[in-house]
Amino acid sequence: MTDIKIFVTHTPNSHKIRIANPLFYHVTAGSDFQKEEPEHDKIADNTGDNISFKNKSYCELTTQYWAWKNAEAEYYGFCHYRRYFSFSDENMPEADFGCLFFPYADEKTIRQLCMDETSIRQKVCQYDCLIAKKIPVRKLLADSVYDHYRRAPELKIKDLELFQEIVSDQYPQLRETAERYLQGKYFYPCNMFIMKKEIFQQYSQMLFSVLEEFERRADVKGYSREAVRTPGHLGERFAGIYYEYLKQKGGYRLTELQMAMFEHTKAQTYRLPEANEIPVVFAANAEYVPVLFICMKSAADHANENRNYHFYVFHTDIEEKQMHVFEEELSKGHIQIDFIDVGEKVVGYRLQAKEHISKETYYRFLILDYFKDCPKAVYLDSDLIVCRDIAQLYDIPMEDCLLAAAVDPDFSGQYNGANPDAKSYCDQTLGLKHPFAYAQAGVLVLAVAALNQVTSVSELFQMADEGNYRYSDQDILNIVCEGRIKKLDMVWNMLINSRNRRYQIIRFAPADILEEYEQARKHPAIIHYAGDSKPWNNPKEDFAWEFWKTARQTPYYEQLLCGLLPAQEKERKAVWTVFEWMRKVAKKCLPQGSRIRQTASRIYWNMK
Repeated sequence: MTDIKIFVTHTPNSHKIRIANPLFYHVTAGSDFQKEEPEHDKIADNTGDNISFKNKSYCELTTQYWAWKNAEAEYYGFCHYRRYFSFSDENMPEADFGCLFFPYADEKTIRQLCMDETSIRQKVCQYDCLIAKKIPVRKLLADSVYDHYRRAPELKIKDLELFQEIVSDQYPQLRETAERYLQGKYFYPCNMFIMKKEIFQQYSQMLFSVLEEFERRADVKGYSREAVRTPGHLGERFAGIYYEYLKQKGGYRLTELQMAMFEHTKAQTYRLPEANEIPVVFAANAEYVPVLFICMKSAADHANENRNYHFYVFHTDIEEKQMHVFEEELSKGHIQIDFIDVGEKVVGYRLQAKEHISKETYYRFLILDYFKDCPKAVYLDSDLIVCRDIAQLYDIPMEDCLLAAAVDPDFSGQYNGANPDAKSYCDQTLGLKHPFAYAQAGVLVLAVAALNQVTSVSELFQMADEGNYRYSDQDILNIVCEGRIKKLDMVWNMLINSRNRRYQIIRFAPADILEEYEQARKHPAIIHYAGDSKPWNNPKEDFAWEFWKTARQTPYYEQLLCGLLPAQEKERKAVWTVFEWMRKVAKKCLPQGSRIRQTASRIYWNMK
């Protein structure tokens, strides 16, 4: 069987995706700069004959040098942790910058790109050299390859000219090809290619001898970090020159492959909960990080030091530097924190939520996949404050129920007359037999194994995409779990009296539900700021003081205050717009000198 080795370059001290394939060899380029413990399944480029110490200037070329000097293969290929080849025969639509673009390297995408061993072998063995597809330089806002380099903000055109001179001096057979390529309209990007051994050996000999001479003759004193990478940039140009030379020389089987780029490349490094840990799951996006932190801090502050907790955050866009804040501030001996990027699991689904609810609300479904071996798990919305130990919630016996949740008093009030349309929606669209048992899904205990026996994540997501539900995933859970929902005391999910209006709806609910809500307000275990009015936008909101009491103890306090001022100013302007309109109407309609006009004027100026 043909020995094909495709080396995938990774940067040191980073944890990026590693697509599993026996033909892929993952290499840490610049292992001399590796500070963390090396990953066992990566090749270090500082063994044997190497130039790992040049990585800051040579970039991915230190991988190529290592492979040239230390690896034996019939085909040598090179790509990057976020840029791979498409081995498909299909010509797929490309992004503006000339490559295929995918958010995740999920299984569907890998199949679409034909990145399995059999397809790769079949494609590679047909050719002597395969290279990343050329890009028209007009897409790079340039007139030529030379002009593209000249326009690069931190690169020096004198370096490209010196490089061209060295190529012509050392390899006269490349002179005309180099000149034609640099003045041409197409650019071969990213140092990505697959070559048969004989061609690769010749190419590497040429490339590294040219760069060695360039280093000897170039003056790079005072160069910026990007400009220091000049040898890497020049190597990228040499790949195009050499490929054009092979085309001109003839006698070689050559082809171009589309290049696929993945947006999210951070490798998942989370740990599943151990038997003695309580899994507590949250879901949020990057904009919600301050609120999420405050919620998690309130849970951590009330955690029993004799119990072990493992907090998980389902997300798709939270940055690593934000994760470090959580780990540094909240992680303790009995509290562990992991962030799980769920993007790969939700790609392809619409997951459209209604009104102020975000799509992250659907992520709680994924508990069934990620924690399928756990007996149960707690889920908490991020817009709440925990006032009691979550272990007490987790310890509630589930019996034969699928989940545990508190009754939603708002929904009960709507159904019972506050919203005439709610009854028909519940009876006809949701088809619930026990509407006054409708559960509020902001706080849940899920019997994971039992739930997996009656439904699946794909079925739940399909319901979300195909249905038209007012309360998104909450409606879906009530449909799927009706009759097997353990009723939690409402203290575990006490909804605030949002905008001082919710109580007017809840008072329509059956008397026992109203009474339970009123009792829950006295000593809530969890305060849920459900609704479109939040304490971080409106400090006068119901139970807002509990939120701000915790917020003051967090690194995000000043950030929330900063965001609050524009919101308050906007609200103030909106109020005064109404008053100014009323003033103009009064001025026009109320008689001059009349008592009512004087009274209205006095009220206006007192408020102003």
